[in-house]
Amino acid sequence: MKALAAGDTVGEANEPDQVSLRHILNNTIHTIEENKSQIFDIYETTREEVDTSRRNLEMVKRQVQETIDHVDALADQEKREKMHLAQVSSNFSMYSEEDIKASYESVANIQVALALERDKEKHLRELRDKLELRLRHLNGILKRAEHLTMAVGSVLSYLSSQIGGVVWQIEAAQKEKFVGARIIKAQEDERYRISRELHDGVAQDLANLIFQTSICEKLVDRDPEEAKYNIQSLRQGIRECISGVRQIIFDMRPMALDDQGLAPAIHQLCGNMADRGLVASDYDLDGEEYALPKHVEIAAFRIVQEALNNVAHHSGVRKAKVRVKFTPSAIHISVEDKGKGFDPNVTLEEKNMMERGMEEEGDQTGHFGVMSMKERAKLIGAELQVVSAIGKGTKVLLRIPNRMAGQGTNVG
Repeated sequence: MKALAAGDTVGEANEPDQVSLRHILNNTIHTIEENKSQIFDIYETTREEVDTSRRNLEMVKRQVQETIDHVDALADQEKREKMHLAQVSSNFSMYSEEDIKASYESVANIQVALALERDKEKHLRELRDKLELRLRHLNGILKRAEHLTMAVGSVLSYLSSQIGGVVWQIEAAQKEKFVGARIIKAQEDERYRISRELHDGVAQDLANLIFQTSICEKLVDRDPEEAKYNIQSLRQGIRECISGVRQIIFDMRPMALDDQGLAPAIHQLCGNMADRGLVASDYDLDGEEYALPKHVEIAAFRIVQEALNNVAHHSGVRKAKVRVKFTPSAIHISVEDKGKGFDPNVTLEEKNMMERGMEEEGDQTGHFGVMSMKERAKLIGAELQVVSAIGKGTKVLLRIPNRMAGQGTNVG
């Protein structure tokens, strides 16, 4: 290990380590995203193979029917020729030896053609049966691949977001040496909640679906109708599992935040909470949108999410107003409700109660959520103001400065 040179500081010595760690984490995120694409490619390849097998099966079925029709026609022709041969053979006076010979040859030729067509029919039937079994097997693989794509994709997205959060924390730690213990606790609580949802929801559902697939495999040959019924039930279970996964993904980090930006993600959040019957929000957007650094947008989104959760759980009402306004110098966000409100002046005793883990008392007034929002705002250099009074509702005001204003570019 290289010794510190004269004049070096510990902070300077640690700087390369921080850069290397950030580089490693960024590469990890890139690898996770590549794996997600590979999993989706496997699913798409399986789906294409199913489509190809289905088309091949339909073609073979048509060939089987055409061959059956040809066999039936040859059988009828053989019957007529045999009758003609019997007639010719029994009337030597009317038919010559050449006529009899020609009739024999005609019957023989038809019998040869009929034997070939019957062999062809047998071969095509066997091929059809094999294709049906293969298609059934591929459909099972496709369904399992779809389950795995959704489940693994959500887990990889979760890992990517968590690692991304670590990268953001490293960058923030270079400016802020201390991160509040309440934020750390909130993060751990969130991770615990997500892990419980994955374990009690998606993991249990997937285990049950796998068990149902094994039942379907056993029923396919013995009781096709029952197998069909079980597959229909399995499909409904898959839909419910996908719906649960999508909800977990949105709770962790909405895709709109990465794909479209902060304002559309907040709009989607409002719609999602309304669909779940939590809060119906009157959403309004003003000004020309622009992007901020991703960790800033994430923190701002979480503040709005926490504010709407407070409305849902503490305000006593189910309506809110959400305003997002873009100006060249800053983004202004407000979340307002006309609920019962609370006293924003937290006493020292209440703070001590929350720090000892007695969040329930704090949550009854919304203080713990307010403290969490203020910590997040502080980390991104934003200004947060909470205006509330007993019986007069609550208004959360967030101002996020655009630090790239005047530099000619916006940071994504």
